[in-house]
Amino acid sequence: MQTTSIHNQVVGEIERLSGRRFKWLTLPAPLEERFERDTAQKRVMRLWHEGLIGIILFDLFALADYGIGGNHSWMAIFLRLGVVTPLALIVNASLRRKPSKAYREGSIGFIICLVGLLHLYLGSDQGVASTAYAQVGVIVAILFANVVMRLRLPYAVATSVILLAGDMVFLQTDRFLSDPEKTMGLMLTVCAVMITLIANYSIGREERFGYLILLRHEMQREELAYVNAELHRISSRDNLTGLANRHSFEAHCATLWQQTMAAGAPLSAILIDIDKFKAVNDLRGHLYGDKVLARVASLVQQSLRGKDDFAARFGGEEFVVLLPDVTEQGALIVAERIRKMVEVAGAPAIENPLMGPIMATTVSCGVATCLPSEDDCIESLLEASDKAMYAAKRAGRNRVCSGLVAPSKSAAPRTEPSERIHAQGELSRPRIVQKVVLP
Repeated sequence: MQTTSIHNQVVGEIERLSGRRFKWLTLPAPLEERFERDTAQKRVMRLWHEGLIGIILFDLFALADYGIGGNHSWMAIFLRLGVVTPLALIVNASLRRKPSKAYREGSIGFIICLVGLLHLYLGSDQGVASTAYAQVGVIVAILFANVVMRLRLPYAVATSVILLAGDMVFLQTDRFLSDPEKTMGLMLTVCAVMITLIANYSIGREERFGYLILLRHEMQREELAYVNAELHRISSRDNLTGLANRHSFEAHCATLWQQTMAAGAPLSAILIDIDKFKAVNDLRGHLYGDKVLARVASLVQQSLRGKDDFAARFGGEEFVVLLPDVTEQGALIVAERIRKMVEVAGAPAIENPLMGPIMATTVSCGVATCLPSEDDCIESLLEASDKAMYAAKRAGRNRVCSGLVAPSKSAAPRTEPSERIHAQGELSRPRIVQKVVLP
């Protein structure tokens, strides 16, 4: 909801700033804060470099002051190099610490005002030429503030007004210019202020407009990425159970096979089938059957060990679990945990008790483990777990059975020294696990 609100604000501000009429540059509070946050670093670096250039140019005038000679020139050099320059360097260095907007813009405006007013002071009562130089110095300071440094518009206006007021006082007290000449000088300063403020406004407007365009593109990309991720999630999930669907399972198990083969680790599979599910559907209806599927899927997911374990709906009332880097004994423990949890909590509540007796929900689990190799494939592992699962059903359901992936890629039983069953023909009967001691 918040993202949608910001997106609507961005679109609205783009439409507002794209018009021809004068528009306030300040964006709505959330956008203005984001604009300052996103552009602050780049702006600080630009102001730092340009400020350093301005300080160097300002100090070069000390050569002209020295050439003039006299006590006045030494005072000018002292004020220029001993007062203004150290202050300017301090302000310029502080920009690297990412100060607030008010300090950043206000401190730069203060230094520029100091430079402009210093030129007026040094040019006062020194003759017509000095008066003209002072006027030029003020205009250069205004140009530097509004066009070169490009102070934010409110700070540019404040700096320009201060310099214009100082120039008016300077001209009013000057004894060398006639009134028409003073008027001409003031008009030049006023024109410089107006022209540079218009340029400053246009630059600031284009900067914000460009930022909003880029922000809209970025938000559209994020929205598209979210939609694509959501579509991928939907397409890879079973709507009823929330587990991965068959298509997602096939893609994942191929990747998991390669990963475990590269690591030289075992891979275990558990095939789970809900016992007598057709009878549940016939007695309770398909809606209740869907609840059973969702409940069992939730219990299967809760029974897994961690993020590496993978569960999916294999089809109908069957589920499959892949356990990377898990031996047969570990897989049997997980399968028995699933069986017990379903036995205890697998039957959803019945809305109408008069519908008949409660039917317990149980599952039969087939476990198989192999060491992935180039000579084998995931199908052989699934076939072994499938045969083990059907063996569990033949043995009475609600139990766990394990099978072994034979070198010939067919399922064979896992036999233990204490309860070895000799093979008869190609496959031997899988071992039935009645009880597994949980850790």
